[in-house]
Amino acid sequence: MGVALVSTAGIYATSTTPAYASFFPQQNNSACMAEQAGFGLNCTANDVRVSKVDNVTNTDGTTPVECVLGELFTFKADVTITTTANERYDYSVYLPEGSWSAQDFNTDNTCSVLIGRTDGPGVDLEEGLDACADISKAAGFSPTHLYTGETITMFCRDDDNSGQAEFNYCAAWHNKDGADCSELDPAAPGTPSKCRCDAFDIDVFIKPDPPTVEKNLVTTNTRTEPGGTYTFDLSLTNPNAESALFITSLEDLVDTSADGSYETTLNLWGPTGAAGSADGIYLTASNCSQPPNVGNGIGEIAPSATYSCQFTVQIVDSDLPDDQSPELYDDLIKLALEDKNGSPVIDSDSCAAVGGVDGEHCSNVKQVNVTNLPPTISVLKTASPTQVSEAGANVTYTIDVTNTSEAWDSPVLLTELMDDQFGNLDGQGTCSTGGTIALGGTYSCTFTQFISGTGAGSHTNTVTAKATDNELDEAMASESETVLINDIPSAITLVKTANPIEVLETGDDPSQVRAVDFTFEFSVDDAGVDSVTFATLTDDVFGNLTGACMVDMFDDGDDGNGTVGPQPIPQESLAGFILYPGESASCTITQDLTGNAGDIHVNVATIDGTDEDGQAVQAVDDATVTFLPGDPAADMKFAASMLVVIELQNAGIENVTLTALTLGIAGPSVFTEDTTADFRLYNTGGTFDSTGYPACNQGEELSYNGGPSDTYACAFTIEFIPGLENTDPINFLEDVIATVEDDEGDASSNDVSIQVVTVE
Repeated sequence: MGVALVSTAGIYATSTTPAYASFFPQQNNSACMAEQAGFGLNCTANDVRVSKVDNVTNTDGTTPVECVLGELFTFKADVTITTTANERYDYSVYLPEGSWSAQDFNTDNTCSVLIGRTDGPGVDLEEGLDACADISKAAGFSPTHLYTGETITMFCRDDDNSGQAEFNYCAAWHNKDGADCSELDPAAPGTPSKCRCDAFDIDVFIKPDPPTVEKNLVTTNTRTEPGGTYTFDLSLTNPNAESALFITSLEDLVDTSADGSYETTLNLWGPTGAAGSADGIYLTASNCSQPPNVGNGIGEIAPSATYSCQFTVQIVDSDLPDDQSPELYDDLIKLALEDKNGSPVIDSDSCAAVGGVDGEHCSNVKQVNVTNLPPTISVLKTASPTQVSEAGANVTYTIDVTNTSEAWDSPVLLTELMDDQFGNLDGQGTCSTGGTIALGGTYSCTFTQFISGTGAGSHTNTVTAKATDNELDEAMASESETVLINDIPSAITLVKTANPIEVLETGDDPSQVRAVDFTFEFSVDDAGVDSVTFATLTDDVFGNLTGACMVDMFDDGDDGNGTVGPQPIPQESLAGFILYPGESASCTITQDLTGNAGDIHVNVATIDGTDEDGQAVQAVDDATVTFLPGDPAADMKFAASMLVVIELQNAGIENVTLTALTLGIAGPSVFTEDTTADFRLYNTGGTFDSTGYPACNQGEELSYNGGPSDTYACAFTIEFIPGLENTDPINFLEDVIATVEDDEGDASSNDVSIQVVTVE
């Protein structure tokens, strides 16, 4: 075997080319050299080293090769192993898979390992004890081994900031031969110093770090409708001290409505111009020029250099959101960067919002907005005629609504015409809503209303118009018009009557008086238009009668309770009592008179009031009472009894119940057999004209007209107390009033007059 080795050595010695071998497939994620040795290392030997890594290509054979700092990358290269020793066995190359050294003792670190093998023309100094390659500089052996086209995965490092990746490794070997190396068990140093660590640049370009693109808004972020200009600053600094960046395009992207669509792209290296009149986004100014050109339209940003510029965008937007909120615009800058090899400079996908691809870089978003301005309208209202009498007349109103909005809010849509007196004008006269009014245009319409006055003065009404623009924002304007109302004077009348107009003299007896009913009937002229509020009633003899004047008034007929004909209305005090034109009322006041035969009593009454216009009104009238001579007379008393038979018939369609039977309004009740100073009541029935009648029954039901019990008859007795005299009627016996009610509580009364007169 020794002879054979010598012979082999002789063959190697005569060779003029280095030995070629191959690596076992690279082992990744393996333990590093210190962990493989089992102790800490201090590599100072120089026995075996990697002297060259050249002919570097991508795995597909292309160049150049690039890597990203801090990431593993794979490439192909020729690797040269060199020794300075006579014999070294089982050399292995450890490549850290991070920013550490293979000689560091840390079980968390990982390395990949390149192990030479002897399956080619490699050197086997151990006579087949293992498959790991050995190396020797002894005579007959080549001190270098060349591994060609090897695929290597390595951690991308540039510790010297050269811009090229470093081949950072540690080499290990065995000083003694033996079967102590395999693909899965690479060589490890036998002592702490028997290893070598080194790093050198290889032809792998470090991909430059991406810059941060900063965008700042110089002007205000808001403009009013229809928009305005917004000025932005752009700045980016090349963060790489060794590598230039190359910018190929620079654009500003604008997203209308801020919904992520980015509809508009502006070339910041392109031409600028004045803003257009149509809605749109325009680049009106820019000092963003292309950096120094290195060819093919590519501008260079030198290492550590800053590129900055300023540009202005004008937004024209006349149709903002319909809820009157601002129209939002998101604005960002997008640019494309390459490295010196023409490869895209990649960042963390800053352009995701705009679907960016490798090499595109985007700035932060700046949001600007256009705020809504409300539309405006004006309203003009005129009346014809401008004056009417208090009696009233038709007045025609003309409404003019003018669109005073700017062009961006025109035309406007007329949505409402309201009058504070006449309501919704849509459909009145020629007025209608729902039409549009052009820029500067006017919509006109007319309507007619009857204007009358409750008092002299004026009538004012206000029309309000509303309109909306293309954002449904509302404009409103109002205008009033006054029509003068000329006064028509009011007039009242007073008619004063006495009852009786003749009375017996009171003679010489100072205790004698004669009672006279004075009736005061007053009315408002039906030719007038104002109501009159009455205040006082005075008499030249009896003084102020206002408090004694309790007004009687009758309604105008059927009041809904089945009773037809004028019906009494409860009395009211004269003070504050109101009559309307054509109405009348009265009050009766009883006064005691004294006088001798032939005397004439005259008294004059005055009634005062105020009409609706505040004008005072007054009327005057008098009454005369004459005293007649009296004959000598003897006093005589007598008593009488009267049987009263009543018969009631239901003339309506509803059943009714007899609820009251009284002598006079609210007078004595038959049912309770009331007694007065002049008579007594007995509800005992009786016989009249040979016919017997029962006592009157409160609650007796009368069926509907034509019903089986629609007629009811009963009798009661009035027994007069002795002592009646003179010819005056007994006033409280003037009426017998029967009252019935239906099941809704509505009442109806019938009466019959009874007058008892004694003649001496």
